[in-house]
Amino acid sequence: MSVLLGDVGKTEGKDVKKLPCIEEGCVRCCTDSGNPLELTTGDILRLCRALSIGSDDFYAQYCGIMWNRIPGTCLFIPSVGLIFPCRFLEGGRCAVYDVRPIHCHLFPEGLVVNNSNMDIYRNCGYRCIDKGIKPAMTNKPYIHRLKDIDNRELKATASYFENFNYCVEMKEEEFKEIESLLTNVDYMEKAAKERDMCTEIINRKDKGRAESIFMRKLALLSMSKSFGVFA
Repeated sequence: MSVLLGDVGKTEGKDVKKLPCIEEGCVRCCTDSGNPLELTTGDILRLCRALSIGSDDFYAQYCGIMWNRIPGTCLFIPSVGLIFPCRFLEGGRCAVYDVRPIHCHLFPEGLVVNNSNMDIYRNCGYRCIDKGIKPAMTNKPYIHRLKDIDNRELKATASYFENFNYCVEMKEEEFKEIESLLTNVDYMEKAAKERDMCTEIINRKDKGRAESIFMRKLALLSMSKSFGVFA
């Protein structure tokens, strides 16, 4: 059965409201380069279909390779993500709202439902989190269903890109040096600057290898029938 994000707001025949932005006018989650958005293969296919472009052109216009640190290690894993500030942000509004990535749908309610640690977002310009959020009971079935789809898509994405094969290990002293340079950096800017500095070191090591492989896989993604369930 095909899974469309437009269908997941229906529970037992009754429409459940989509999750609107809690703070009108706040676009921090669309612009914080310290916490960019990882895309699933499902996200890419949905957006490509809505924009009527191929996945390779989609990458060239809107995306980049992002490197996330595996907690507790100096290992960084690559993935395809949107370049922030998000290029779909037009006049303070999302131009692809109905087919926006699944993590956009889930932020920030998904974090609350999952009892996630939100400290990295506090006092960083995320008004919804600083204000405190309590998802309505009527929204929780919708959130859980979205999270189920998200888990399946994340597994499919990791399998398709095999990104764990392209991890880059930074030397511990390199990471400590970066941390020391950021001691007096404003908290709102710290995550973005740390990511930029780590990415600069990674770029000198293995960025070219990972990016060329990811771009080749992206070019083939639109033709892959195995992802029809997420399209």
